[in-house]
Amino acid sequence: MTEGKPRPIERQGGRYDLAEYGLALRIDLTKLESWKSKQPERPQEKTLFTLTDNHPDGKTVALKIVEKLGSVDYLSEDDIEPKYNPDADEIRSLCLALEPHLIKEKAVARPQGRTIVVGDIHGNLNDLWRIIHAWLSDVVGQGPKQNIIFLGDIVDRGDRQLECLILIMAYKTLFPEQVFILRGNHEEGEINMKDFQQVMTDRGYRPSKTHDAVKARRQTNPPRKVDAIDAIMAYFERLPVVGLIDGRILCMHGMISMELTKKMLQAGWDVLEGTYANMNRHLRWNDPSEKVEFCEVNNVRRYGMVLAPKTVAAAMGRLGVEFVLRGHQKMTNGVRRFANLPVATVFSASFYQKENFGAVLFVDPDRNAIVPIYIVSHDDETTMDYHG
Repeated sequence: MTEGKPRPIERQGGRYDLAEYGLALRIDLTKLESWKSKQPERPQEKTLFTLTDNHPDGKTVALKIVEKLGSVDYLSEDDIEPKYNPDADEIRSLCLALEPHLIKEKAVARPQGRTIVVGDIHGNLNDLWRIIHAWLSDVVGQGPKQNIIFLGDIVDRGDRQLECLILIMAYKTLFPEQVFILRGNHEEGEINMKDFQQVMTDRGYRPSKTHDAVKARRQTNPPRKVDAIDAIMAYFERLPVVGLIDGRILCMHGMISMELTKKMLQAGWDVLEGTYANMNRHLRWNDPSEKVEFCEVNNVRRYGMVLAPKTVAAAMGRLGVEFVLRGHQKMTNGVRRFANLPVATVFSASFYQKENFGAVLFVDPDRNAIVPIYIVSHDDETTMDYHG
């Protein structure tokens, strides 16, 4: 493990530089079992669904998942089989345990301090494992010293997408104040229907019902039992769509929506409220591009908009943010700056479709730096290292 010399990239305005250096890896998973987090008071709002009287406790399920998926032994098993399939009740319990945290966050996740920013994972469990072990390098007392925020697109395309999802959900259950998860476009039911949902169906979970049918079941008094796939889809709908690190670094999966205001960032909004549906979708689907003059319909993706550099810069000024971190687009080197603006795209799944590096971004407020950390392998030894 070597540490590269930081190479700041100068820019006009703001306080953050883009630099490069490495992170050391140390982890003791046994500390997780003794860690106890304070259960937040449950908000008095409509629940996503109900469980049977004998359903397992969410934290018990989370520890079981971490014990299974957080070990080197699991990753050394055959690449195809066996796959880890939690009981449907365990998945429902995990979703329900996370509900009060998502209601509290509303549409805006708000990490404070040192934060690892993770781009698209797309079912790459090996890279996710490396990232999580870097994040957990300083687990002491009541939890990690640094936060981690996922920018969405955890599922679809990879053969371990269910494992990736439930592992991240498990850590969110154990460390709700350090783990943040945003919704990407592949966390939309109509997008993942033929991939993630089909993968779960092939593994023996009951196929999802239509959206209207699921909604009708939620409104039943008392609500009827919801299947595992439907529980996950309902969980996806609750996820925040933006993150705000230290109140000044804006994160999302896609790109800024022109409907987003500074007041909304400060107060948050209900992601389930239909009034915000178009804006929420733009935050998941929009792209920046130097090929447009101002703002155009995204004809490539068929959803969202494409924003020009001057449009992005104006929106950042209006929102009062210093930097924008996003995912949504594969980067050959894992991370790339946009148009010499304080905007960076990060993609964390290495060797995705074609050869590419995966990377994460490390936000270090003490250094006023945002640091790319590249995911590489050295003689089959799992690590995260500086890649010069």
